[in-house]
Amino acid sequence: MAKKKKRKGRYRFGLVLVLSAFILIISFCAYMTNTTLEEVLESKYPDGIVVHQENYGGSSSTAE
Repeated sequence: MAKKKKRKGRYRFGLVLVLSAFILIISFCAYMTNTTLEEVLESKYPDGIVVHQENYGGSSSTAE
């Protein structure tokens, strides 16, 4: 009689690596779509941030 090799219940390392990378990408995309830059900056710098919003199209609101 031939001996049967016992097969270990191991997952392939490549499959686990691909699945973990996929989960990482999905969670990063979900975080980026649900979080604004202003929220992140306000939580990191509670004293306040300076945001400059200027028009570079040639027309200015204070020109007249």
